[in-house]
Amino acid sequence: MKLIQIITLLVFGLFCQGNWAQDTKDSNMPAENTEQQKQNKILSDSKESEEIQKRLQKAKMEAKKLERTEKKAEKNQKKAERELKKIEDLASEIASKKKTIAKTDKKIDRILRKMKKDEKKGKMSPKEMEKLDQKIDKLQNRMVKDRQKLEELESKQ
Repeated sequence: MKLIQIITLLVFGLFCQGNWAQDTKDSNMPAENTEQQKQNKILSDSKESEEIQKRLQKAKMEAKKLERTEKKAEKNQKKAERELKKIEDLASEIASKKKTIAKTDKKIDRILRKMKKDEKKGKMSPKEMEKLDQKIDKLQNRMVKDRQKLEELESKQ
């Protein structure tokens, strides 16, 4: 009986030692696996961070390109607006010169009609006629200058 107890104790001891040895191997294996898993996780995290950095760089580049194109578009729009304003100003100036020429022409016609009318009636003295002739000459000179200016403006247009 004592012999059976000793044998059972020895078997139990060997059994426990075997389990303990297996437990230590099992515990070492997961430790190695977890360490390897940590390394794999670190590698994957670093790869992901590199990819994210690349994406950020691409996004920044795209943003810069968009800003440049927006600035170019704004610049072109301002340039087009200036050109349009120049054209409008030129057209306005041309219209103004034509109006001035028409007014001057009407003044000359009025003065000539008045001179003929007063000359027929005999109301005009030679001095008054000379003054009116000088006035007509000035108006005609102004009209010639206005026509030259009008031609310059039209050639610009």
